[in-house]
Amino acid sequence: MKAVIVREHGDSSKMEIGDLPKPTPNSHQVLIETMYASINFADIMAVAGNYAVGTPPFTPGIDAYGTIVEVGDEVDSTWIGKRVIAFVDQGGYSEYCLATMGQFFEVADGTDELQAAASPLLLGTAYGLLHSATQIVQSDAILVHAGAGGVGTTLISMAAADGASKIAALVSREEKVKVVEDRGAIGLLYGDEGEYAPRVREALGGGIDLSLNSIGGFTLEEDLKVTNGFGRVLVFGMASGRPGTVASNMLHPTSRAVIGYSFGNLRRNRPELVEPLMQKALTYLTSGQVTLEIGEVMKLDQVREAHNLISSRKSIGKVLLSF
Repeated sequence: MKAVIVREHGDSSKMEIGDLPKPTPNSHQVLIETMYASINFADIMAVAGNYAVGTPPFTPGIDAYGTIVEVGDEVDSTWIGKRVIAFVDQGGYSEYCLATMGQFFEVADGTDELQAAASPLLLGTAYGLLHSATQIVQSDAILVHAGAGGVGTTLISMAAADGASKIAALVSREEKVKVVEDRGAIGLLYGDEGEYAPRVREALGGGIDLSLNSIGGFTLEEDLKVTNGFGRVLVFGMASGRPGTVASNMLHPTSRAVIGYSFGNLRRNRPELVEPLMQKALTYLTSGQVTLEIGEVMKLDQVREAHNLISSRKSIGKVLLSF
């Protein structure tokens, strides 16, 4: 089968397309013929050697969409032929991939293929942040970092569906402002000076109750400049490449909290919690409350171009790899 192979860590040039043996499912796995693989920022980090996926050679890809063509001995054979979304056991950038029971989910009839393909990590992450790591309430004023990305646009839509009172979204480029505003957020540029707290306060007419921060670095302290008492800063990534630091006296006097969350950690270490979370998350898609932003659909031989697009901060929404 054709697959993307990373033989050494580095930039996108370290990815090549090669032939690998078609995998065989164990007793609790299914074999999926891939139609679309989702490209995530975590895949870029994995290629660079900054994400826990083991050592080269490996195939990137966290989630995929396709048709089950073979099942293990402990899996009901009626799954064969069903379209599913899945968190894969080995790289999704391949013509066939494996997934374990509890990590794949049937796609409801009538669901748009591209929406389904984009949904696993986007909906799982957004729902986990808003309903597991914390609990959003309707009076919350929210700040979303990287608002025009796949997770960012999903968070805006889900928070709006959950009744958030005000949403501001930070973006890196002028053309992305309209993207977040079309989803109901107030769009703000990060700006070169690195200080955005005053502009967030001005735009919202006050402070925030919840920040959804995938950037890290200086943004952690900047968020707290505009976070209300009893507010929360939810950190779920480090796209800046640098960890953020916070003095404890910025927290306890005002009962504010900094909370860390990783959906990947949940999948790896508490896999039994994934299925109930995803069943709830997927209702946002099937009910029409959330429509996912699809930025690009690219062919397998464009995988380097796809990674470069995301790394350049020019991408909008989800980028998919088509098989």
